[in-house]
Amino acid sequence: MPLFSQTQGSPQSPALVFLHGFLGSHQDWCETIKQLKKSFYCISIDLPGHGDSASVTIPKDKGFETTHRLIKNVLNDLKIKEYILIGYSLGGRIALDYARTQQDQHLKALVLESCHTGYQTQDEKDKRFAHDLSWAKRFATQSIRQSLNQWYEQDIFNDLSCEQKNNLFNKRSRNYGVCLANMLLATSLAEQTDALPFLQKNTAQAKPLSIYYCFGEKDNKFKTLGRALAKLKNIQPTEFAGAGHNIHQQSPVQYARFIKQHFSQ
Repeated sequence: MPLFSQTQGSPQSPALVFLHGFLGSHQDWCETIKQLKKSFYCISIDLPGHGDSASVTIPKDKGFETTHRLIKNVLNDLKIKEYILIGYSLGGRIALDYARTQQDQHLKALVLESCHTGYQTQDEKDKRFAHDLSWAKRFATQSIRQSLNQWYEQDIFNDLSCEQKNNLFNKRSRNYGVCLANMLLATSLAEQTDALPFLQKNTAQAKPLSIYYCFGEKDNKFKTLGRALAKLKNIQPTEFAGAGHNIHQQSPVQYARFIKQHFSQ
């Protein structure tokens, strides 16, 4: 089955392709796209197991490869010639691995928001898989509400207020736990190839792919990663003041302004 996608703006404008994070959907980008659709052709995609792509399942041993193919099918169906790929968290990891593997000449820039670049050791991968397997079992066997309550108690979401968490609960409770569990394991960080060699090679190319790495001031984990990536010449890290892990939902106008600043013709 094809992935669900929503388009806004004129097809004659520069194309932006948005990939949401785990538990999210294309609707997560609505406030950002509202600021951008007059200047860009905005394409927001629901990843497998999420939103209106909830019924799309992918094999656990080829999660990234299959997701890449499904994304490319969306772009081909829309006849996209040139585009900028923007991904948050899980969507950022998928976007980064897409750039690493597809060598798509139509891809002109990559915007990564609060996402990991991949583990370098098997021990790290084994620990991460055990972690994700534990969460997958919760999503598959508990009520979605119970799983969400536990999910947003993780340290990475400490910057969220009770009101913000409640809003997320209401949004995410439309998901199906088994579908989420499948996607979580198929695109686990344990299954992701370390992208650092790709990023280093890209730096050395005559015409490197433009890569932007966005992180929130309050997101200590990805702030550390973003500052480390600044050592690579072609990656432009940007810290968003006052934001946590999910920048585009906490500061949609600021995030849209950042995109306009770098990609408006």
